[in-house]
Amino acid sequence: MVPGLSTVTATRPTATDTTTNKIQTKVGTFTISTTEIAPAHHEEEDQLAFEQRLYEESLKVLDEGQVLTGVIVQKDKDELLVDIGGKSEGSLPFRELSLAIDPKELKVGDTLEVMIHRIDDNDGTLFLSERRARALKTWEKVIESHDHDEVIEATVTQVVKGGVLVDLGMRGFVPASQIRRQPVGNLDELVGRKLRLKVIDLDHKRHRVVLSQRLVLEEELNAKKQELLGTLEVGQIREGVVVRLAEFGAFVDLGGIDGLIHNSELSYARIKHPSEAVKIGDVVNVEIMKFDPDAKKVSLSLKHALPDPWDEHAHNLYETNAMTAQVVKVTPNYLLVEIVPGVLAMIPKGEFDPGAQFSPGQEVEVTLLTINQSTRRITASIQHVADIPPEEIEKYVVDEDVPLGTIADSEPPSAVEALPE
Repeated sequence: MVPGLSTVTATRPTATDTTTNKIQTKVGTFTISTTEIAPAHHEEEDQLAFEQRLYEESLKVLDEGQVLTGVIVQKDKDELLVDIGGKSEGSLPFRELSLAIDPKELKVGDTLEVMIHRIDDNDGTLFLSERRARALKTWEKVIESHDHDEVIEATVTQVVKGGVLVDLGMRGFVPASQIRRQPVGNLDELVGRKLRLKVIDLDHKRHRVVLSQRLVLEEELNAKKQELLGTLEVGQIREGVVVRLAEFGAFVDLGGIDGLIHNSELSYARIKHPSEAVKIGDVVNVEIMKFDPDAKKVSLSLKHALPDPWDEHAHNLYETNAMTAQVVKVTPNYLLVEIVPGVLAMIPKGEFDPGAQFSPGQEVEVTLLTINQSTRRITASIQHVADIPPEEIEKYVVDEDVPLGTIADSEPPSAVEALPE
C-alpha cells in the first residue's frame, strides 16, 4: 500500500483481453496510473452470477401472515393444492374459503389470493387460507369506507342474539335496532338479503366491525325531505301513501315527509275514527293546506281533493224536499242530522218533538226548511213531515218503489210553492 493514499476508484472490465482499465491513485499532488488486463473468462462469470441470483430467489423465505396470489394446481375432495410461486405449493382446505366462493366452481388453473396461515415446523408444509386473506383486505376497505363515510353492501348470513351477521369478506354485526327505521319483526326473513350499510364502530385490536343500515336510510330520508320542502306549496294536490292512523287523524307519506290529515279533513261526512275513511297502505291524493319548513310539519286535506257533496247532490238540496237523514248529534235545543254524506242540517227546537227519544245513528224523516248556499247552512224539520198531506208528498216520488222520504232523482214539481207551511 502506498503511504498517504487517500482514495481509490476502479471500474470493472467491460471488454475482452485487449480492453484496458485505468486505476488512478492520488498521492499528494502526484497521480499514478496503471493498466489492467480483463480476465479471459469474464462472460462465463456473469452467467454464473445470473444463475446464482435465480437460485437465491427460488429460496426466498416465506413467512406466516404473507398474502400471495397463487394458482390452483390440484383439486381434491376437501382441499386445493395451490402454487404460490418460488417452487412452493400449499394446502388450502375448503373450510378456509370465504362464503362467497363455492368450491364446486373452482378448477385447476384458477387464481386465488391466499394467506400463509401456518407453516409446519417438521416438514415445512404450507397451510393456506383464502378467507383470511380476504378478511385482511376487507378490513383495509372497511377502514377506508369508515374514513370516507361510504356505503357498503353486504349479505345477511346469520341471525344472532341482538341482530344479524353480514358477509363483508369478513364478518360484520348489524344490531336489530340498526336494520330499519321501524322495528324488524322476524330477523330470519333477512337471511340472504343485501343491506346497504355504514360503519358505526370499529375494534382495531379484534378486527370487529359494527354497521348500520338505519343510518343510511335516515340520511337518504333527510335528503328527500329537504328536496321536497323546496317544492311544496299551499293548494297543491299531491299523491301520498297512508302510513299510520291515530285517533285524531291519518299520517300520509308524501315521499320523504309525513303529513297529517285531521279527521275533519278526511271526509265531508262526519267520522269518529280515520279507519272509516282510509286504511294503511292506501294511495291517496291530498291537498296541501299549510306547512312549516322549519318544523317540517305539513297539514293535509283529503276531502278537498274529493268531489264536493254540495255540488254532487245539488239537485236534491232544495227547500221543502223531504228526505231520510241520520241523527249525528242530540241536544235539548237542536238536532244535527246528515241528509247526504258530507252535508249536515240543523233541526231547531220546535221543529221536533222534545218528548221523543233520539240517538246518534238513528234514521229520521225530515223536510228541508232553509238552505243558505254561501254559508252552507241548512235547517230542517221533523214536524213538517207530518204536516204535509200524503197525497202532496206522493208528487215528489217518481218511482213508486222508492221509499217515501229518500233522495229522488227528479226535480221538484212547480206545485211545491203551494204546499202548506
